[in-house]
Amino acid sequence: MLVPDITNPFFPPIIRGAEEAARDRGYELVLCNTDDETEREKASLRVLRERQADGLLIATSRMADATLASVRRERFPFVLVNRGSRVAEDPAVEVNNARAAAEIVAHLVLLGHTRIAHIAGPLGTTTGAERAAGYRDALRDRGLPVDATLIAEAAAYSEDAGYVAARRLLEMAPTAIFAANDLLALGALRAAREKGVRVPLDLSLVGINDIPMVGLIDPPLTTARVPQREMGAIAARILISLLEHEPVRERHVRLEAELVVRRSTGVPRTVDRRVA
Repeated sequence: MLVPDITNPFFPPIIRGAEEAARDRGYELVLCNTDDETEREKASLRVLRERQADGLLIATSRMADATLASVRRERFPFVLVNRGSRVAEDPAVEVNNARAAAEIVAHLVLLGHTRIAHIAGPLGTTTGAERAAGYRDALRDRGLPVDATLIAEAAAYSEDAGYVAARRLLEMAPTAIFAANDLLALGALRAAREKGVRVPLDLSLVGINDIPMVGLIDPPLTTARVPQREMGAIAARILISLLEHEPVRERHVRLEAELVVRRSTGVPRTVDRRVA
C-alpha cells in the first residue's frame, strides 16, 4: 500500500481497515510512505513489483499519470484509495467529494453566511479539484457569486499550508472558511487566533475528514466525517477479488461523508468588518 504521508492522522484508519480485510483472506499488507513525491512513488512501485507483491493499494494523491499508465500496461492489479482516475475502468474507492462540499456550504448558508471562503487542497489531486468544484457549484446553486479572491489553493494537505492560505483569505474578511481537509482547517484556526479573529464569533470554520483530534480542540471543529476504515477495507476486498479472479460487483465505490456539526460554526455577526 502506497500512502503519501504516514504522519497525516487521516491515513492510519484507512491502513488499519485494509490490513484487517487483507488478513481475513490470508494476505499481509506492506506499507510504503512516499512523502507525496513522484520519484518516491515510482521507486516504491518498482521495488514492490521486483519483490513480487501480488497487487497494490494506491492512496497517494499525486500519482503521475505516466506511472499509473505503466501499471495498467503491465496488468499489475491495483485499486485506488481516496482518489479517482481519468480512466473509468480503474478500480477505486473514494469519497463523494462534491456532495460533501455541497452539504458544508449548505450548512454555512443556512446559518446566514454569504462570504464563504475556501482553502482548496492541491488542485493536482482529485480530492482538491473535486472539493473545490463542489464548493463553487454549491455557491451557484444557492444564488451566491463565486469570488476568486475568496479561494486559496494550499500547497499541501498540511496545517502549515492551511495557515499560509488562511492568512491571505482573512485579509478579505470572510465570515466563514471551508477548508478541504481538517489539517488545513487547523492551520486556518491558528491564523485566525494570531489575527485576533474569534472562532466562531467572528469566523465560522469547517474541515473534512473528522480526524480524532478535531473534536478535542477549542472550539471543536465542524467537519464532514469520512468513513476511513471502511474505505481501506473495501479497497482491500476489491483488490483480493481481482487477485483471486472473483467477480467484482462494483469496481468504483463512492462513499458518503457525514456532516458533523460542532462549535466552530455559528451565525455570522451583523457588525460589518472592514477589509484590511
